[in-house]
Amino acid sequence: MKATGPNGGIDTSDLEDLSLGTEVETDPDLLIGTFRRRSVIASSVLSSASQRNLGQAISDSLPVDSPLADTFSVRRSPKAPTLYDGDTGIEMKAGKGASDFTEHKRNAGKYTVVAFLNSGSGGGVGKLILKDMQALLGQEFVFDLRKCGRGNMPSDNLLPYAKDPLVRVLACGGDGTMGWILSSLDEVWKQILGDKQPLEESPFKGHLPLAMMPLGTGNDLSRSFGWGPTFSNSMRKQGMIDKVVQATPQPLDRWRAVVVPFKSLSTDARKWVPAMLGEKMRNRTESIRALQTVFTAEEEESESDRGVRNEGGAGGAKVEDDSDAVSTRSASCSVVSGVDDLAPTAQSFDGVFCNYFSIGLDARVAFSFHKEREEHPERFTSPLKNKMKYIQKGISVGGLLSFTTASLPKKLNGKVRVMVEDVDGELREIPMPAHCRGVALLNIQSYGGGNRFANGGSYNDGLIEVIFFTHPIGMGICAGMGPIFPFLRFKVRSRTSRVCIRIDEPYHCQVDGEPWMQSAGVFQISYFGRSPVLRNGGGCCK
Repeated sequence: MKATGPNGGIDTSDLEDLSLGTEVETDPDLLIGTFRRRSVIASSVLSSASQRNLGQAISDSLPVDSPLADTFSVRRSPKAPTLYDGDTGIEMKAGKGASDFTEHKRNAGKYTVVAFLNSGSGGGVGKLILKDMQALLGQEFVFDLRKCGRGNMPSDNLLPYAKDPLVRVLACGGDGTMGWILSSLDEVWKQILGDKQPLEESPFKGHLPLAMMPLGTGNDLSRSFGWGPTFSNSMRKQGMIDKVVQATPQPLDRWRAVVVPFKSLSTDARKWVPAMLGEKMRNRTESIRALQTVFTAEEEESESDRGVRNEGGAGGAKVEDDSDAVSTRSASCSVVSGVDDLAPTAQSFDGVFCNYFSIGLDARVAFSFHKEREEHPERFTSPLKNKMKYIQKGISVGGLLSFTTASLPKKLNGKVRVMVEDVDGELREIPMPAHCRGVALLNIQSYGGGNRFANGGSYNDGLIEVIFFTHPIGMGICAGMGPIFPFLRFKVRSRTSRVCIRIDEPYHCQVDGEPWMQSAGVFQISYFGRSPVLRNGGGCCK
């Protein structure tokens, strides 16, 4: 549908990213099950021809012992989901290191359940849950995240339990808390295994699986694993512990996000960057060498390459020949103006997420919500109030009820490029729809508080789904009508194991619901590894 409203009204093609059929539309060449090779973020702005010619030179330009070599490297995605023993959650076979297993006092049948929560959360509910969990599990097994400090971080408290196959972890909080505990577990395994051996290849695979008590606003990870959308008082009782014991361990894909700004962020901008994206300062010489190698090469894209891209790639998915429909770029990818201004030490941000990553429209709404909550916490005292405030932000900031393009968030077309790894291990650019205002990468099928925006996909297939948003009304239709009409979903533009994105001006971004404003730079999202998470199949909680 292609009709333009009068005097700057809505172009109904803004809703063309919604798929009205049961089939997910993707380019077959952009589907990939495993990594084929190690590669670097350098490829993210080069044409296929440039990648082939410069790939080896780029890899050689990064010394093996350089911090950048680790920053820009990617881990291989497993060929198939790892399945755990339904009872213990570990592979029940002898192997190297099996003699290192330990045993602890049991407080939940044959298991030990260790709980983490913030006593200050939920407007006073946190204190009640803390007392309840201490009564159910024992005070020594319950840790208050409000009292974290040197020597008393979650990783410090989890480390003694790491080699016990019958310990389960209960995290009480929102998606941010779940990510924090999973990252703390990463620190534990790094101390035990070092950097050489992934957890899924170690004797401790499946140890310390995570269960969830939802105390946040969106609770998307909790929804995905059957722990419910919101907290209820029944979760304060023994039934919750029984569910943790009965739950089945399943692997959860996790994704590494590396953000490299062209210029260092200001102090004010840096304070909004999510804590999960730890800041790293790189040597200026190393940063300039890497970025100049990446971005100053001349593109060697042939006319035939352009034709293939405008036709939607080898998969043959036709893309309308519209000046706004496909991101265009001059022959040179040079950003020397950004590289030469790097400070003596240059920033990068590096972290791991579980749920989703996005740039543009929805991140703008999330940032406005998050900023007001930080500045006026008294306005956010319950999940219901939080949801109402989020809807208000969607209308005032996201243009949910806007019928003029002037009040909508700015487009990504021409300012943002999205590259995905194809079946040959090379990065290809995805054409954007006309009037694109947002891009999202989905690992789980619950987004922004339970919305399902795409069909298919799994949290343990080693792939991440790429979708585009063009208008907030389309998001509203999908969110509001999707539960009734499950065929009403956004088109999946790619399922892939690595995505590289370049933005040429500031845009709002978010990772697992934590938003910030990011200046021009480059993102790489790649497979990180798998963590064991407990799936509740019996409902919560009686």
